[in-house]
Amino acid sequence: MAIKQLNSQEVQPDINYILNNNDIKTDLFSDGLTNVLSWQPRVAAAVSLLCKNNNTHYRSRFMLLKASESELFFDLLKQSVKASLTSTTLGYSYYFSENKITLTQARSKQDNFAVQDNCLTATVVDIEKLFGCVRQPENSPIKLQAGLVHQANGGVLILGLRSLLAQPIVWTKLKQMVMSQTFEWFSADDSHPLPLSIPAMPLDLRIILVGDRLSLAELQEFEPEFYSSSIYAEFESELKITESAQINDWMNYLQFISRKLALSTIEKTAFAKIYKHATRYTGDQYYLPLSIEWIQSLLLNSSYFVQNENIDELAVSKALEQKAWRENYLTERFHDEFFTNQIMIDTKSQVVGQINGLSVIEYPGYPKAIGEPTRLSCLVHFGDGELIDIERKTDLAGNIHSKGMMIMQAFVMSEFAINHQLPFSTSLVFEQSYSEIDGDSASLAGLCALISALSNQPIDQQLAVTGSVDQFGHVQSIGGVNEKIEGFFAVCQHQGLTGQQGVIIPASNQRHLSLSDEVIDAINNNKFSIWAVEHVADALYLLTGIPFKDENKISLYKLIHARMQSMLVQERKHDSWFGRWKKIAKSNNTQ
Repeated sequence: MAIKQLNSQEVQPDINYILNNNDIKTDLFSDGLTNVLSWQPRVAAAVSLLCKNNNTHYRSRFMLLKASESELFFDLLKQSVKASLTSTTLGYSYYFSENKITLTQARSKQDNFAVQDNCLTATVVDIEKLFGCVRQPENSPIKLQAGLVHQANGGVLILGLRSLLAQPIVWTKLKQMVMSQTFEWFSADDSHPLPLSIPAMPLDLRIILVGDRLSLAELQEFEPEFYSSSIYAEFESELKITESAQINDWMNYLQFISRKLALSTIEKTAFAKIYKHATRYTGDQYYLPLSIEWIQSLLLNSSYFVQNENIDELAVSKALEQKAWRENYLTERFHDEFFTNQIMIDTKSQVVGQINGLSVIEYPGYPKAIGEPTRLSCLVHFGDGELIDIERKTDLAGNIHSKGMMIMQAFVMSEFAINHQLPFSTSLVFEQSYSEIDGDSASLAGLCALISALSNQPIDQQLAVTGSVDQFGHVQSIGGVNEKIEGFFAVCQHQGLTGQQGVIIPASNQRHLSLSDEVIDAINNNKFSIWAVEHVADALYLLTGIPFKDENKISLYKLIHARMQSMLVQERKHDSWFGRWKKIAKSNNTQ
């Protein structure tokens, strides 16, 4: 068996490592870490390639960047790009003489179409903001208004992709002008052509299109050839931690963002608190977030509670507590359903064929997932061998859930070497579930409930189970493990902690644990337990106290096998009696 009871340190990241390790420092804001791309080598390489001075006609002038379209990120990216650019020309100027317009080189930045900066950004654009316009007020001379393409001519323009995709005409014209390296004036309204001819302007522009994966996928479908010829890079949203130097890099990153937000320095004690919260956000103890929006929100909220000059542990703790309280209304209302027994969850008894599974609910528009304990029940009765998944029969199950149920059935058929039709049928259901469910994270719980029903051995309701299984019974990792554990803990705490309650999770999910202080305190006080298992046999032993297989003593396998043989014998007796009755009936009819 591979059963492991996790201690309090194993269910959270090692924050003491930060506090006590002298190699971890928080004042290393140096070593050339002057812009956001210092932590993004792939993006930096792509920007360097885009900004090369080699001005050949066929070189790529577009870069696709998978990243968030936030104002702060655009400002930080702009600073990084400017560091890669050389000085640009002053641009151009239009000169008006009677009914004629001529184009000349700009002599100063005050000229009407002079370049304003070698890198400009815009998360949202329209046709006038991007290309400028021609204005002719009544009884007044014509006026030309510059757009972003003119103001950044010779440099780089960073644009939000979502806004461009919503305006196909704007995107098409931008692509055409950048690739042809010429800006042609046009009228936004076809019914009102330009009042006079305006000379075209040479255009030397490179474009960085920033968008999420959905926007990039839409562009790829719309422009497959363009997509394949552009420079592509991804802003890495997480930093993998394998050594202490990388923790230093991450801390420097947070200090960098804090300085760009004009906030205070972050103290070392605050980093320990942030580190735990960060691993919960990423869902992995070995990955830390680089998401600028997440860091910005955390630091800004913490700055409101600063009592001295720096952001300390107290400020971060208060910010996190306030955030949790503001967002917790729906979670509290959801838990009330369990606390008032509107949704029934047993955390103290022992019941045959019933188990506490765990799932996660995500409501549209709600910022976090909610862990939901779920009661699964299984009944065995005479039948034709069908495993009746009531959720699937009622069209309340998704495809992945159905796949998990089929894997359960395959395990039972294989494990007991059944070469004939089963003498019984089983029915499995999620009790008090009234909406569609999906996912395979309840397949371990469902298999344990099925084996309990087959062996007629009760399951300890003080334990809840989450995990998926394969056809060989190996337990596989699932998502939302922290929310699931905390959801069951809340119910146990309300009903009264017995010291025997806990949650069984896949061993491979241990690295994803970052539990709340309340749960950790209960583990420290031996009021709650987390068990890590690798096989369904491990979970069954914890749930029933009986090994799944054991040649020397009673086991679940032997109990199930004996019951199946008993059912087969009864079935043969029934068939024999029914056959004799048919013979007698046939003989009477003949006479």
